[in-house]
Amino acid sequence: MKRKRLVALGLLLGSGLITDQILLSTLEDGYFRGRRIAPFDPPVFYSEQETLLRQIERHARTGQPDEVALSFDAELGWAPTPGVPIGDMTVDWAGCRLSAAPLPREPSPNSVRIVCVGCSFTQGEEVADAETWAYNLDAASPRHEFANLAMGAYGLDQALLRYRRDGRPLEADEIWVGWLPSASLRLLTVWRPAERHWAKLARFKPRFRLDERGGLIEVPNPVNSIKHMHKVMSSQEGFLAAIDGNDGWVSRSSEAYAPTGSHWLHRTGLGRMALTLYEHRDRDVAPWLLDENSEVFRLLLAIMGAFQEEATSHGAHLRLLVLPDQAALQALAKDGRGYWSKATEACERAGIEVIDCSAALITAGAAEAKSCWAPGGHYSAEGNRVVAESLRALLEP
Repeated sequence: MKRKRLVALGLLLGSGLITDQILLSTLEDGYFRGRRIAPFDPPVFYSEQETLLRQIERHARTGQPDEVALSFDAELGWAPTPGVPIGDMTVDWAGCRLSAAPLPREPSPNSVRIVCVGCSFTQGEEVADAETWAYNLDAASPRHEFANLAMGAYGLDQALLRYRRDGRPLEADEIWVGWLPSASLRLLTVWRPAERHWAKLARFKPRFRLDERGGLIEVPNPVNSIKHMHKVMSSQEGFLAAIDGNDGWVSRSSEAYAPTGSHWLHRTGLGRMALTLYEHRDRDVAPWLLDENSEVFRLLLAIMGAFQEEATSHGAHLRLLVLPDQAALQALAKDGRGYWSKATEACERAGIEVIDCSAALITAGAAEAKSCWAPGGHYSAEGNRVVAESLRALLEP
């Protein structure tokens, strides 16, 4: 009987090893059913990111496409080039998206200049220049000048740095910070695809870390040119040296980003699957924003505190605009309270004015109405109109 048990155990182990090796063979190209499997060497997750790496390699050899075409920015990671369109978006002399009237080089003493920063929900991705909420507000009030410095895929860290570099010289009377709550996890990363595997933009970015007192420590963009990026991405060791432990997602799952074969789990199919699942944990933004001690929550408040210091030192008024996506509105409609409410309440206690557009969007039916949303999940022309209407009262004397 004992021998039969040993034989059965041996057969079971043998079949398990064979199954694992079959699985390992299936994962040889690094994908399983279209999803990238660890180790993430190189750290790209789908075909468009691989295409961008090929463009970067071509740039390193030939100089084409140039850095303007790739929207590369050594300080911010990516940014508009003044006067150069981004697809159908018109970009003016200051690097702002077009507003109803050209932005004067010098502020008019009779006007109120509002500088907007944020991500694609502030920039107005997927709609025409004249359909963005900032354009609508600019057109509605001749005494206001809107300078829209927002950029797609930005975190609030990049928004702050862009304001410091490009917004300060515009001498704003008001600073409007557009915040997409679901994008808050961008604050932890310096390699965009590590945070969002399906991101179209495979690019490095700066971020902030916190010192012992909760103050901000800037971590600069790890690469200073497209050629430098090509050099860094030429080996996993180069990539890891460049980020230097500063990407929260990579650091939390270091074995998943280690060079291929450097960890024993890389040599088993089940081990690679386990690393992949482990790396994908904690991607729901809500728990991070509900926990006042989380790094994301603390970074968010510190960044808004830095915006407040900027506004105070330059005599400007600061407003934080909450611009939720459809999933956030659906969660709000279900729970009766936004998962971002703790963060906005903390901002208000710190003296920051918060304007939450959620109620107006819910009233307009945006939690379910397709008319408020563009195909890629941004506000449609109608969604931008609803946001503009909800903010119009801010323009009253």
